[in-house]
Amino acid sequence: MASDIMFVIALMIIVSLAWSVLAVPRLRKRLPKIYLIARSWWLMLAALCTCYVIAKITNDTQGSHLQAYPYQWLLILFFILIGLRGSYEIKRLWCLRSKAVLIHKLQAQSLQPSTPLLPKNSLNSTQHYTRLNYLDLLLSVTFLSLIISLIVLQQLTWQRQQYGVLLFVLFASQFNDIAQYLCGRLLGRKLFKRGLAPTISPNKSIEGAIFGSLVAAMLAAVLGLWLTPFDWWICLLAAYGLAVSGIFGDLLESAFKRQHGVKDTGTMLAGHGGVLDRIDSLLIGVPAFTLLYWLFG
Repeated sequence: MASDIMFVIALMIIVSLAWSVLAVPRLRKRLPKIYLIARSWWLMLAALCTCYVIAKITNDTQGSHLQAYPYQWLLILFFILIGLRGSYEIKRLWCLRSKAVLIHKLQAQSLQPSTPLLPKNSLNSTQHYTRLNYLDLLLSVTFLSLIISLIVLQQLTWQRQQYGVLLFVLFASQFNDIAQYLCGRLLGRKLFKRGLAPTISPNKSIEGAIFGSLVAAMLAAVLGLWLTPFDWWICLLAAYGLAVSGIFGDLLESAFKRQHGVKDTGTMLAGHGGVLDRIDSLLIGVPAFTLLYWLFG
């Protein structure tokens, strides 16, 4: 069995077991947010892994035959749907009416401060849209480049028969999110009194960024040796680059949310927020990696 398929199966088994354990009534009551995060993780991974496995198996068995094309496009369709949902979440914050509806929804789920962030008469205001600024445009362009890069990277890995490279890039960034969170909880504010970016994301610590990125890079490098044909030093450099760029992508999206006065960009993924909240760590690293992989891979 191919290493990438083995990884996908092992990943789904681990996440399924974690969700099952957290679904025990006593644990679910004590850790409701962790349970919701695990459930959302399972749903996202189930969709991604199903599309990936169907496309990979079809490609291996039918090659370039016409019958294989619809299945090979499943993964591209998955990325396009993510792009459409993320674009909707960005556009929604440009419209005062839809932004107010989102804020009320977040407040109803205790995900937003109860203090109104928009004027009470905003729904009846003659001004329907906010003025776009450089941050809105920067995030929009970066997000569009991410979706295009995911599609291009998928095509490149399929053409070069290096399928695991796509999985390596996606999960190296996710390792960084988890490692930063854990290192931040364990070491946060013990070495540095100030946060990483207190005005943008007060909960992020310098310790979490430094040690989390190092831990994530080492774990992702091991994953790279399993899934990719790269040498160990290339895996380590790529993993560290994805980890560091993930921090900047996260801060970019946090600045965008703070500018619009929202805690999350949506409520679609319980425990995570919106689609944009979940993939913000990919915003910068994936386009950069795709460009380098296209030129030198």
